[in-house]
Amino acid sequence: MPTFAYQASDAAGRDVSGSIDAQDRASAVRALTGKGLQPFQVKEGAVKTPVRGVKAAPTTAKGKAAAAEEVAHGPIKLGGKQLQLFTEELGELLEAGMRLEQALKLMEGKGTGGTHSRIANRLGNLIREGHPFSSALKQASPSFNELFCAVAAAGEAGGSLSESMKRQGQYLAKVRELKSQVLVALIYPGFLGFSAVAVTIIFTTFLIPRLSGMMSRMRGGVPKGVQLILDFSAFMRSYWWLLLAGSALIGLAFWVWSGSKKGRPVWDETKLKIPFFGNVLMANFHTQFLETLASLTGGGLPLLKGLELASRISANQFIQKQLLNVIDGVRDGSALSRSLEKTALFPINLLEMVRIGEHTGDISGTLRRAADRCGRELEKSLEKLMAMLQPMIILVMAGLVGVMAYMMITIIYDTVATLNSRN
Repeated sequence: MPTFAYQASDAAGRDVSGSIDAQDRASAVRALTGKGLQPFQVKEGAVKTPVRGVKAAPTTAKGKAAAAEEVAHGPIKLGGKQLQLFTEELGELLEAGMRLEQALKLMEGKGTGGTHSRIANRLGNLIREGHPFSSALKQASPSFNELFCAVAAAGEAGGSLSESMKRQGQYLAKVRELKSQVLVALIYPGFLGFSAVAVTIIFTTFLIPRLSGMMSRMRGGVPKGVQLILDFSAFMRSYWWLLLAGSALIGLAFWVWSGSKKGRPVWDETKLKIPFFGNVLMANFHTQFLETLASLTGGGLPLLKGLELASRISANQFIQKQLLNVIDGVRDGSALSRSLEKTALFPINLLEMVRIGEHTGDISGTLRRAADRCGRELEKSLEKLMAMLQPMIILVMAGLVGVMAYMMITIIYDTVATLNSRN
């Protein structure tokens, strides 16, 4: 009876490894699952510990071909849309009843040297060598991040790889949709901001200097308000380089501080408290965190392991620190809803939904419904933010135009008064 080396997660979420005797790999997976373990790598034979800095050579001709192809073309990188389409197509083929190797072979033949064809070819070669699908993903492309591989490992071990890939495709589609909404929402305010800057530069460098010559010949001198504007324009034209250098130094100092060990946690926490903008950041975090945790736990991964992986979706150090407290609470036996409540990151309505999921036993479905609700809240927050930004930028532009109108009307009025006095 062959021996299979395995790596798995126990009920507490800890990584364990060892070996087990079984008739085949499927029997080994079933035996490990029966012991309460969640395997994410099962391979026939003893595990050989690689020497650091030395890359193991492929043992088969196909492995050598895959390694040669990787050296020749480098790592295959997939864009957001490409990754989503690849995942959705693979999920559909698996859901139709095809075996994984057959599905990859079909996807490989659909293209002629394209990205999908190359990644399918590389995955197929690795799987034929005996690598589990989740392990092959890690080796095939850096675009398959740790969360993606964890979802694949959970679905592979639980016998629901097609469902896991389908859910992952839906998750990637939602992430792309959120990014697209943010980008589209920022186009109009960005255009208005650019226009305001352009108008300011034109006024201070071209129009106002032209008017200053006319106003200097006015009888009775220049009005104080107009004189202040002229002085500001002269200062900008003479010392623009100083202002630019000062702004660059301030920006550089802030960038260094916000990336330092002491400054970054403070800035990350401050961002979440900015009116309107902070609400958008929190809604985006809620949506991605809950959707990721739902996908991981729905695929059969233990809750603690899913929390450890889902906590890495946010680069905000303040949020990461709060989620570490959640992981510690769950590890100590506390309920998920109770641990989330202690962080003050989640509103009451979301916590109530999580409690309902804990009572009904459908924590994955409840988390997904909560993520959908957060997605709707994110759309509302974006609409509010854009509703505030647009009138503010319009008011700034109106102020600039008003200043110019005031100067022009003043010049016309004083010119007419001068002509009347001569008559």
